[in-house]
Amino acid sequence: MKSSELGRALEALGPYLEDLVICGAWAWYLYRRCLGPVTWMPSDFTRDIDCIGHEGLAVRGETVFHRLTKGAAFVWVPRGEETPPAARFAWPNAARPEVEVEFVVPARGDGSRHVVEIQAGLTAQPLTDLEILQDSPLQIVIDDRSPLAAEMAFRGSVRVPTMGRFVVQKALIHQRRTRDQQVKDLSYVFDLIDRENGLSDMVRHDVLSAEPRWRSEVTRFTRLLEARITEPPFLVAMARQFAPERAPSTAYIGREIRAWLERLDAVRQEADPE
Repeated sequence: MKSSELGRALEALGPYLEDLVICGAWAWYLYRRCLGPVTWMPSDFTRDIDCIGHEGLAVRGETVFHRLTKGAAFVWVPRGEETPPAARFAWPNAARPEVEVEFVVPARGDGSRHVVEIQAGLTAQPLTDLEILQDSPLQIVIDDRSPLAAEMAFRGSVRVPTMGRFVVQKALIHQRRTRDQQVKDLSYVFDLIDRENGLSDMVRHDVLSAEPRWRSEVTRFTRLLEARITEPPFLVAMARQFAPERAPSTAYIGREIRAWLERLDAVRQEADPE
């Protein structure tokens, strides 16, 4: 999927972008394209766009279901046997989709609900550890001056997690992910804190700003990084996430992560020398 298809989905969601937080891989993509100097980026990308919403999503003119299926020609694709079913919205068709939009919400209660209807015709999957991504989200403006302006017709604001909360949340879900997913998640983290990509300081600032509310979660994140950089096979798998001509060495990955953690701790010590 290319960024033009992202633009198609954003256009379709329209006023609901004020209520939703775009998470997952496309949040990483927007950080890299819009917040720092672009180094290397993949020419094609995942077709899945994950949107965090909330229960009781207010109707803004037309429902989300109507905007996607009637206004933008997305196809409603039910999944599973729940009533109502979990669903995704695919374009241009379900058999060979170029873009798919799915909705998730923070899980509530005892976890027995697998699907919730958040608006007429719109279901979402409840997941744990989403609240941190909704905390003080960042607005990215796509206007005529945006690096994405030439690639999509969409103009407006998109809400994404702050980079600090984005990377910390990867630690919270780490044990529930498959090995391949763990590798991909931490490859996104490494890419954001790699000084070559120009976002390292911003990520550190975001993590520190999140710490008063999410202290134990930040600790889990730093401990996870400390543990993973001592595992050569895991670092090899991370390096293989990059194009061969751009793949960093495992030594480089380990050094960059270790240096970032040391800078994080040094800034903490400066702020609270005791």
